[in-house]
Amino acid sequence: MDESNRRGCRRSGELLPSPCLNRYNSADCCRRYEGDKRGSVVPTERFASIVPCLPGWFFLVGLFCLDVPSLAADVIRLKNGGEIRGLLLSPVTRTPGETIEIRTLAGSRIEVAGDLVVLVARRPIKVEEYESRAARVFSDDDTVAGHWALAEWCRGQRLTQQRRAHLERVVTLDPQHRQAHYGLGHTLRDGRWMSRDEYMRSRGLVRFRGRYVTPQQQQDLLMKSVQQQAYRKWFSRIRVWHGWLQSTDTGQQVRGQRALAEIKDPAALVPLMKILQPDRNPRVRLLLAEVLGRIPGAGPVEPLVDLAVRDSSYEVRTVARRAVVHEDRARIALPVAVRGLNDPSNAVVRRCAGLLGAFGDIKAVPPLIEALVTRHLHRVRVPGSKHPSFAVARDGTPVHPALAQGFGVPPQVIRGMQMGQFPFGVVILPPQFAEKETHVITIIVDHRNADVLAALKRLTKEELGFNKRSWRVWWLAFTQGAT
Repeated sequence: MDESNRRGCRRSGELLPSPCLNRYNSADCCRRYEGDKRGSVVPTERFASIVPCLPGWFFLVGLFCLDVPSLAADVIRLKNGGEIRGLLLSPVTRTPGETIEIRTLAGSRIEVAGDLVVLVARRPIKVEEYESRAARVFSDDDTVAGHWALAEWCRGQRLTQQRRAHLERVVTLDPQHRQAHYGLGHTLRDGRWMSRDEYMRSRGLVRFRGRYVTPQQQQDLLMKSVQQQAYRKWFSRIRVWHGWLQSTDTGQQVRGQRALAEIKDPAALVPLMKILQPDRNPRVRLLLAEVLGRIPGAGPVEPLVDLAVRDSSYEVRTVARRAVVHEDRARIALPVAVRGLNDPSNAVVRRCAGLLGAFGDIKAVPPLIEALVTRHLHRVRVPGSKHPSFAVARDGTPVHPALAQGFGVPPQVIRGMQMGQFPFGVVILPPQFAEKETHVITIIVDHRNADVLAALKRLTKEELGFNKRSWRVWWLAFTQGAT
């Protein structure tokens, strides 16, 4: 058969007759047609079989005794369900009209039209060899020895997953196969082989993200993960809306206010406090108090108490106070307000007392009694200088510092007065345009907190003044049921 006939057979998809096969299997065929890349076959050893291709294409697949020394066994899966395995000879771009060229494990070179291919995968040659070995084991040698030998071969080839599958088959066939159990990581406990996961489950632990935890810890970690995702989502949104509030565009400001006012998700509490509370604009903090008041649950209670007692704006404190004194929130806010009675700031102490009086809970009486008189440190700036100011009389007797007009007396003048060098005294004039020196001192002040006393009167209907002892005696009698 001549060259035109051979190409015509390839185009029509017909099988070549036996004489043609002999010509293709001959030595001169390899030399004459090695460069033909359209469906040509370049065998390296003895030709064994022929597989026809899909209609419209035709190729020959030779199965040979010797393998091609390649490093990969790639797979081409066809639309009709067939597969071609070997080594891809060109990159796959999946472009229209592409032709994929592959050299089979037997050494034949095949071209396949790209529109007939479903999948192209690259994988190591050892995977192909494993599949061949595994097929023989499952069909001809499905025994402990056969699977153990294949598992050892997989271990040498570093095929971990495949090795584990055969070790599990060995254990299924022989439950007491010690080496297979050790290969699977099993340990013998109380006469029973078990994996690490089974052992941990027997102790009430579950595997979660690479470590063993209790079921409750697993739920907590899942909840924390969900909260972190919600936090990141709300933080980015609130930061954008806060930027709109600072815009000079009135429409942008209105959109930012509306977006913030619609927040009712408790997961947005922390981003709201971190972004809006430090804002110096009281209108932004007022919006924060309003938004917190509309969020359900116990989460916004502590932030609302913080705004009600610490914010510098009276309007913000009023809105936060109004939102926190509801009956359903007062029980949660009570311990938070009680802690505020020990605050270093006297203003915070008085505001917390006002909240406790508004709650109307008699349990707040003991901490209010202790807060009737509180001690606070205040730092004040007073006139002074780096050197002590004093004066000396004509006879050398020191005079009250106020007589020194607040100026430091030079040491040489003091010595001269003490030695009688200035019998008629001296007059020290301040330098012209000199700033009067001042310094900051810390003073301790005991405050009688009228707001605390008013809260006690509101809760107890008693009038015992600022005498803590009298209030303690009354509370003791009250708790014991006396009148």
